[in-house]
Amino acid sequence: MASTVSLPPPPPNPNPPFSASDSDSDTASSDGDHHHSISTTTPSFADTIFAAYLQISGPSTTTPSNLSKIHSFLISSRRGSLACLVCLERIRPSDPVWSCSPSGCHVLLHLLCIQNWAAQSSSTSSARSALRPSPSDDWHCPKCRLTYPRSSIPRAYLCFCGKVYDPPSDPWTLPHSCGEICDRPLKNDCGHRCLLLCHPGPCPPCPKIVTVRCFCGSLEDVRRCAQKSFSCNSPCGKLLPCGAHRCRETCHPEECPPCAVEGVYKCQCGEIEEKRKCFERNFQCDRPCGGILECGKHECGRGCHGGPCGECPLKGKRHCPCGKVERRGVMDCNALVPTCGSTCEKVLGCGRHRCFERCHKGPCIETCRAVVVKSCRCGSLKKEVPCYQDLVCERKCQRVRDCGRHACRRRCCDGDCPSCPEICGRKLRCNNHKCPSPCHRSCIESHREF
Repeated sequence: MASTVSLPPPPPNPNPPFSASDSDSDTASSDGDHHHSISTTTPSFADTIFAAYLQISGPSTTTPSNLSKIHSFLISSRRGSLACLVCLERIRPSDPVWSCSPSGCHVLLHLLCIQNWAAQSSSTSSARSALRPSPSDDWHCPKCRLTYPRSSIPRAYLCFCGKVYDPPSDPWTLPHSCGEICDRPLKNDCGHRCLLLCHPGPCPPCPKIVTVRCFCGSLEDVRRCAQKSFSCNSPCGKLLPCGAHRCRETCHPEECPPCAVEGVYKCQCGEIEEKRKCFERNFQCDRPCGGILECGKHECGRGCHGGPCGECPLKGKRHCPCGKVERRGVMDCNALVPTCGSTCEKVLGCGRHRCFERCHKGPCIETCRAVVVKSCRCGSLKKEVPCYQDLVCERKCQRVRDCGRHACRRRCCDGDCPSCPEICGRKLRCNNHKCPSPCHRSCIESHREF
């Protein structure tokens, strides 16, 4: 763990390399002399924070794409030009603050403001969710709307890296910083930690040098850890799940696609040959098996399959046709099991009633004759009828069809009136012909030759 860095003010630099602006606020100091004083000291201060990182990454990595966001936060934080998005007041170097999660926007807000914001948001969320099965007490970041649970409402003032409570205000360190090494885990779980001094904003990409292989594993290269995932642009060559062919795609990060090599393959029962792609080679034809079961008396009732047909399902324990009584003892698969004499009670085709006949062989009756009260389609009539019978009344629908001119007139209509079958017949703009289209609301504007 590095100690707090204390350096004297550097000499003025008339050409600072970065803009003194922040993505959250463009507010600048109204005092011109103070503004000049801070701007000239900022570059050396930022170099101090980046020192450990630059020793590994080298100066070529300090490009705007990698570090400009962090540098912008540093300049604005050092200058004191950040504004709280909740109260719109300036954030002073001595004010307790809260910073959005590393997975969020890193916005800096007054600690008291975010506490009030989170408490009000949680209360509002609970009130809106009172009627839901699982009410939510979550609150959101005012800027990026990242969701936090109620238990994560900030209670203490922490430095940017989160190691020190109530970091002291020191003119030689960045405001709200502990001045120590950040040491937060870097993105993508690479196993390395941030080398910058405690800083606002996102941690930079990992600058470590590692030896890695490409996606397909055929090429080894030395690269920055943050850029260790790469393609060699050669054919992948990995063995596909079929075990017979290799991937022909260019070196890629995802799983290899299914094997698309075409060939002639047999179905599972071996009766039919078809030209298919390799990953479709294990297929079934539409023909029934027709093989003889192990009992030697019955045919296999399965469809196309591989391997032996298996044992006869009628071998061993047997039940009566309705399934209530088990016939113990070894019975020949050809032996007929007698009925038990009780009510069948299998569910009928209607799905609501059960078979009331005695235990019987064969399928149950197809038409359920249980008497139930039904409503007709239009809802104007209720009547007791057999379950299998649909109830239709004689009332004709008086709703206007989509043409806007003719009534539906369909018997016992359920409200979904069909399109009008009449011919339009209105005169076209030419005044010589009539519209031959089906009846509709607006007639065509010009005459067409049909």
